Amino acid sequence: MSVGMPLDPVVDRTDPIPDIDLADPDPAQLLAADRVLAGLRPRHRVFRHGAKSRPGFWAVIGHAETLKVYRDAATFSATHGMTLDSLRPEPDPASGMMVEVTDPPEHRRLRRSIGAFFADGIVGTLSDDIDEYVRDLLIRVREDGGTVDFVAAVAARIPTYAAARLLGLPKDDLDWITARTSRVFLSGPDQRAAAEQANGELLGYFAKLLRTSAGAGIVQRLAAGTANRESLTTGEVVLNALNLAIGGTTTVRSLLSNLTVALIEHPEIFPALRANPEAIAVAVEEAVRWANPVRHLARVATTDVELAGVRIRAGDPVVVWPRAANRDAAVFDRPDEFDLRRHPNPHIGFAAGPHSCPGSGLGRVQLRSMLRHTVELFDGFEAAGPGKLLRSNFMHGYAELPIRALG
Repeated sequence: MSVGMPLDPVVDRTDPIPDIDLADPDPAQLLAADRVLAGLRPRHRVFRHGAKSRPGFWAVIGHAETLKVYRDAATFSATHGMTLDSLRPEPDPASGMMVEVTDPPEHRRLRRSIGAFFADGIVGTLSDDIDEYVRDLLIRVREDGGTVDFVAAVAARIPTYAAARLLGLPKDDLDWITARTSRVFLSGPDQRAAAEQANGELLGYFAKLLRTSAGAGIVQRLAAGTANRESLTTGEVVLNALNLAIGGTTTVRSLLSNLTVALIEHPEIFPALRANPEAIAVAVEEAVRWANPVRHLARVATTDVELAGVRIRAGDPVVVWPRAANRDAAVFDRPDEFDLRRHPNPHIGFAAGPHSCPGSGLGRVQLRSMLRHTVELFDGFEAAGPGKLLRSNFMHGYAELPIRALG
């Protein structure tokens, strides 16, 4: 069944998990699906997931197969939408303008203009500022008694601040931006209207910013261009600034909250990193693997192709599950453990190939600062109540995470 075709009311007998809907945003169902995929991977690295709340698609849960899809943009097109909620039979309206839903060769022009700012050393110029901001947030947690909703107090604030410094956004707007980026990947019929409204408001915000600001952030610099990089059109600037803001804030926010869960579950991390600060670099990579928040990314096959022994037809949706791939036992020893000695660590937490994350360096800066100052300032974390997972089939992370910082 190709993308966009109507739902098939008949159970797909080739689906190895006919009673599970991978597009269901209910957190309990998603956690159950994570466990099922782990058991499924040895026999079904790529399998047909039958039509349920979404049309059927090929699910890719193996590490090697996910890498193939990421790297082969000619065969697996990103132009039809990046998530199950946005996947469509026709090209996405932003295709050709926004880098995430554009294929080469046009993708290369956009990526070159955006990536040049990261290559020019902008991450290095922001590192000390971000590090100081993270430390101040964590000191505030300690001064307030150590019991907080970690998402609201820390995890949501760090990436919004980093994105604001990168994009040249006014500090007075950060709470407004955080409130909207936290909603853009919510799923389900009761949440999609709020998600679409938040996305529209952010789009309008960046359009207005480009018209009214003369700042030196990426928003203005992309529009101006330089001798060594092409300028982008107004529409391209707005869409890619939106993409950087949403992608950078939502993924790092969830990654930080997921990492905090690892710190609660593994209290030995605190003394280990305090005794060996050099291990923080290894811990950052393990955090990107273990705490990876991105559940899936969608592609559409442009031609008939074989993947892991299954035949995929041109026009079929192909959906990779990087959280599952990052726990592939064929690649990672004891994949469900958070291992501070894991090296090498060939995770794909920042994707790979043409659509690898241009902001991966900035994400690592935030993780490194959070880990370093956490183990310096506290003796450990413990749960102060039940966490509340996001209702999203795309992003695994927490809407609320009450914790108690010790020491």
